[in-house]
Amino acid sequence: MKKIKCTRRCLLLSMVLMLSSTAFMTAASADTGKASDAEPDKAVTVENVTLHTYVGDDGQEVQSITYRLKDISALGSIAPDDFSITIGSESYLVNDIKIMGNNVKLYVDPFRYLGKTVYNEKMQPTHYDFSINSTIAGLDLKKGDPCQIKTRTADDFVKGTFKGSNGMELPYWLYMPAGSAKVPLMLWEHGGGEVLSSSFEGANILNNRGAVSWIEDGYQTAVLSFQFPENYSFGISEEPDQLKKMQDYNDVIHEFIQDLINKGKIDSKRVYISGASSGGGAVLRFVMQYPDFFAAALPICAKDTLIPISKPYGLAYKFEGSLALTEQDYQKCYEDISDLISHTDITNVPMWFVQAENDPVCTSYTSKILYQVLKDKGAENNRITMYSDEEMKQAGQMIYHSSWVPALKSREIMDWVYNQKK
Repeated sequence: MKKIKCTRRCLLLSMVLMLSSTAFMTAASADTGKASDAEPDKAVTVENVTLHTYVGDDGQEVQSITYRLKDISALGSIAPDDFSITIGSESYLVNDIKIMGNNVKLYVDPFRYLGKTVYNEKMQPTHYDFSINSTIAGLDLKKGDPCQIKTRTADDFVKGTFKGSNGMELPYWLYMPAGSAKVPLMLWEHGGGEVLSSSFEGANILNNRGAVSWIEDGYQTAVLSFQFPENYSFGISEEPDQLKKMQDYNDVIHEFIQDLINKGKIDSKRVYISGASSGGGAVLRFVMQYPDFFAAALPICAKDTLIPISKPYGLAYKFEGSLALTEQDYQKCYEDISDLISHTDITNVPMWFVQAENDPVCTSYTSKILYQVLKDKGAENNRITMYSDEEMKQAGQMIYHSSWVPALKSREIMDWVYNQKK
């Protein structure tokens, strides 16, 4: 009897297990049926892309990217590793992702919106564009793809054109601080790399921090920058047509600023001028043309607009060999600049000259000799900074021309400029 009872128990247990297994399989089958009957995964549809940028040392830098999707539910999971950003052989990371409504915002290692131009020792460029690749279809992006660009500070400049009484018309960008009257004005003279003929509209604002630095560093000031159609050549002082054109440009800009002064927007006792490279050379000529107009000037790595130095002595774009003048050549340049300055008194215009000692593009002798000439003529409020090779390397500059990078990060220099008054 016990043996039969045990068998019955075993049969009963087997039946229970079979019923449970059948129920589980039925449920699993039902779940599988639901998945197969569901709509296929929705495609990610991007309505627009916004690149959030700022003006860095080397130009317009992307710091975050916002994708606006048609339907965020179509996205599924997303992680920084789903993206790779490259410019040439260099890669940049997506560090964080935030989802806000239908917006997906990527926070990235800053990279240049225009990609990157790499120069060799002979200043021959190779250009690489940026590429953003994603494992999620539809989120790839390349330079030139349709998108909006929002640039911190630079977007606060108002673009316009102004026609001077001499008939010349030039485009300008003007920043005016909100709710202020009779503020100081910084006139930024851009370099040869930002002229319209070889760059793009607004490069004078976006290619380096020359225009935005004064605002972002907290000075309550207006900033003005005109963009010129083309660059001038070395030896402009011996090119009458080019020199006349520069003087005509200066007349147009002077009229525009004078109009702002007359309207009560600008403090006439605090008009400043700065510029780099070709713009630094333009600063020198502007100060000479209007010696009573500026409260201070900051010429940076100034091109030789006073007398030809780079051209006759082979110092322009010289990347090999000595950059030094002989004592005899130095003396001749000194005498020529001294003679030129004797025709216009600029000894009362405070100037801080900035350059790399071994600038291979624009010779530092223009700055050094003019500083010495003015000092010998009685100028008491001028200063000069010549960066060593090591200081330029510390500033991240391997070609020692871009001395505007450390200069515009020097609070001492910038404070000195804004402490000057007529």
